[in-house]
Amino acid sequence: MKQTPIQHPLKRPLGWLGALVLALVLAGCSGSRVGASSWPGASVDQNAAYVAFNDHVNAVSVQSGQELWSFTPPAEDKGATFYAAPTIANQDTVVVAGYNGVVYALQTASGNLIWRHPTSSSKIVGSPAVAGDLVVVPSTDHHVYALNLSSGAQVWSFETAGPIWATPLVIDQTVYIAGLDHNLYALNLSDGTVVWQRQLGGAMTDRPTPMANLILAGTFNNQLVALDAKSGSVVWTVKTDGWVWGDPAVQDNVAYFGDVSGTFYAIDSNGKTVWTNHLDGGITASPVVENGTVYFVTDAGDSGTMFARQAADGKPAWQQPLQGQPLSDPALNGDTVIVATLDKNNALLTALNAQSGALKWSHQPGGNS
Repeated sequence: MKQTPIQHPLKRPLGWLGALVLALVLAGCSGSRVGASSWPGASVDQNAAYVAFNDHVNAVSVQSGQELWSFTPPAEDKGATFYAAPTIANQDTVVVAGYNGVVYALQTASGNLIWRHPTSSSKIVGSPAVAGDLVVVPSTDHHVYALNLSSGAQVWSFETAGPIWATPLVIDQTVYIAGLDHNLYALNLSDGTVVWQRQLGGAMTDRPTPMANLILAGTFNNQLVALDAKSGSVVWTVKTDGWVWGDPAVQDNVAYFGDVSGTFYAIDSNGKTVWTNHLDGGITASPVVENGTVYFVTDAGDSGTMFARQAADGKPAWQQPLQGQPLSDPALNGDTVIVATLDKNNALLTALNAQSGALKWSHQPGGNS
């Protein structure tokens, strides 16, 4: 099961969210306030979908769509908003990072606050990663922070050459960090020291992805790049039609991903194309693949579409129009696929039957299913 690691604000290189992205990249994410209010995203465990949007985090029953609890930051963080999707640390704890630079750990059963840790005054856009007893947090202040999962105390920090939006990837004792500074970093998990660093020629906004002995990274240089996980040397590159925003989903040594032009790709571990689909609407969210089916969303501005394609050949299984603009990765829970969308400044969760695409329920946090 894949949980949602990060939200994807860019629908196309044009439009208000695209303008936000370009402004942040060109300005180097200096930490000054930008105009967007928030965008939603969801992570899913066996029982609940957790969605962060505006100034609250909500837990919703996967089975019924009924709200289980709601969390609002304490008074000392008045005005805090969320761009990063919650990260499910374990069965007891969910971690969410605020746009105010504060990281919160919440009880999954109740939403009660366990701890809060201010990293800096800069913004956090990407979701933290959890590895053992560490929470690894990306920040726009040119740092990556490692916090203790139990207490929130800082264990180490690492300074990058630019802002970090992407959720870190942790494999064994190595942390992989993709930056807007065009660098992919490999760090020691224990102390944050550098294992290797590679310049890839384009900004990266989403989590690196493992495939066999490779690390895959999509770039704004219209490429998917495969690097040797141990050395950081480039093994192969695939040219794409547009920016690659979301991270690939991998199954049976095939990577599935889309680009902002609306092209969806299946690429094998040698960098060879298995199949492609050309669709209306940009693809900025990461797909999810399970049981021979790959699920992904396209963004047409004020609305979007959920697609299910056969993983082997890309042939259609089903597709379903969505209410609102999909700005997050779809997430699977058994026979249910869930996606968060933005509709006239409100966040909406939609649950579809994974086999047929039929609507199971929809929910607006703070409202009724």
